Amino acid sequence: MNDAKCIDRSFREPEVFGAIFDRHFDAIAGFCVRRIGVARGEDIAGDVFRWAFENRRRFDLEQGDARPWLYRIANNFVREAIRSAGRQGVAYDRWLTRETRNDTELASEVAAAIDAQHDLSAVASVLELQPVEEVETLLLYAWEHLTYSEIAETLAIPVGTVRSRIHRLRQHLNDVLAKPLAISESPQSRSGDLT
Repeated sequence: MNDAKCIDRSFREPEVFGAIFDRHFDAIAGFCVRRIGVARGEDIAGDVFRWAFENRRRFDLEQGDARPWLYRIANNFVREAIRSAGRQGVAYDRWLTRETRNDTELASEVAAAIDAQHDLSAVASVLELQPVEEVETLLLYAWEHLTYSEIAETLAIPVGTVRSRIHRLRQHLNDVLAKPLAISESPQSRSGDLT
């Protein structure tokens, strides 16, 4: 039974909505956790499904898959959490997530983070300067592996807008990430090559 049939049936038998939770909770919780940390992310994922259940009549039964609808709800909850908690609180929650791992995992993660720090800083600086709508579009594509049409449905925008947002951000990221490579290959950076 597809999602639309489950939701339709849940109007008469509310417990059937549990199938929607079972199918999609892990993906929605993962999305929330990646955006705002474990503690808040898991709470928000629960709120998403509570809201979805209470408002299931808003779901378009013509759609077979509830994922874009659930991601739209989750995205709205995440936006609100970020607005109310502020970026500093979100960053702190992400750090707490790292601290709950064992020492070996944390050491490996820190080493990998140091190796990639320059690129990550460059990516973060590019993303911070972009409109939040464009960043959300890219994250739904890169993190959640949604198709362009699923992203369009999630964000209630045309597919062409999804394509242009992702293309624009990819171009910005490629430009920024290409600069350090060009600098590292300049004569000054290859002092061992100069005789």
